[in-house]
Amino acid sequence: MTTFTPRGWSPGLIEKRYADITPSTYDADARTVECVISRGSPVQRFYGTEVLRIDPTAVIIDRLIGVGIPFLDSHQQIGIDNALGKFTRIWFPGDGSLVGKVKFNDTPKGTLAAGMIARGEIGGVSAGYRVLDWEITDEDGDVLDPEYDRIAWDDAGLTFTAARWELLECSAVLVAADATAAIRGLEAHHNIDDVRARMMARERMATRQRMMDAQSRFGLDN
Repeated sequence: MTTFTPRGWSPGLIEKRYADITPSTYDADARTVECVISRGSPVQRFYGTEVLRIDPTAVIIDRLIGVGIPFLDSHQQIGIDNALGKFTRIWFPGDGSLVGKVKFNDTPKGTLAAGMIARGEIGGVSAGYRVLDWEITDEDGDVLDPEYDRIAWDDAGLTFTAARWELLECSAVLVAADATAAIRGLEAHHNIDDVRARMMARERMATRQRMMDAQSRFGLDN
């Protein structure tokens, strides 16, 4: 595993994936419902294929027993009225998915969301998360080390696996679920520190690649 990151990615960036709510698990008395938070479906990005690793060693859910993992309205993090509920349990059933149980808030919006989900009027849930560690593999499945292996960013055969990532929140969304064509959206705004960090990271990567190229040419010349 390497701390090398995909081009254009910034540490701390919150990303999203869409999965399924299961209306049949809705419990009206307990005001709870179960949902598939993620199946780790491959997503095609401009730098290659991106995958979420789904297992207890890869997914950080520490917030569950700390500040909590909220269930939001369409990833709206501003305003307490956008909180629809909170996860009471998250687990790995062993089928390659990450599953959770949501308890709806006893608020007008929480009650509205619970009713729409119970009736099947909303069927999508989107996970908000941030990636901490990446693993890069080529089209043969071999793990690459950017410190020693040459990586061509335009190589469509590269796969970037989020080997360690933190679940921050999940949201009820209107987009229909499709595990074979998972949708990912990036935050629409980036502060100046994020932009500067990405620029510096790119420059370090470019400098390292130039050094590797020079060393390779020197070796061939001798």
